[in-house]
Amino acid sequence: MKNSSLLRWAAMFAVALAVKLLADALPDAAVASAFTRPAAWLAALYWNADFDAETVTLFRSGVTLAVVRACSATDFFSIVFALLAFLLPVRGIALRCLVALLAAWAVAVLSNAVRLALLMAIDGHFPAAEIPVVHMAVGMAVFLTVFGLLWYNLQPSGEKKHAK
Repeated sequence: MKNSSLLRWAAMFAVALAVKLLADALPDAAVASAFTRPAAWLAALYWNADFDAETVTLFRSGVTLAVVRACSATDFFSIVFALLAFLLPVRGIALRCLVALLAAWAVAVLSNAVRLALLMAIDGHFPAAEIPVVHMAVGMAVFLTVFGLLWYNLQPSGEKKHAK
């Protein structure tokens, strides 16, 4: 690995960590407004489920899904922001960061909505004791897939040829 590549990785990690720490410092109301409510609303819209915006809870056919801060996808947002901030083909650091910020938010909310919709679909198919593991597995599957697609599609064309 070249030194410049190692520095780029270190910088991406530092940016992701900084954004994560900033997101963690946000008040619960801000996280709910910016992340959990939009994702839960989209999942409710998909399933035509009832949605309580104040408690950020979805209700559908006996399934109740409360979306809490831990389910907000702010960690995923931080990682996607770092990736986009370094790989987006946008000139100018300020514009690139703005575009990365907006795109990372959209990707995080949409990905989380997919995760929540999947959780609504599989609820009741697992024993209660396994639900935390199932939630984690579904989240990992959705977020890793989205991140992999972003990574692959944002690589410079020369690097894609070597990946095959």
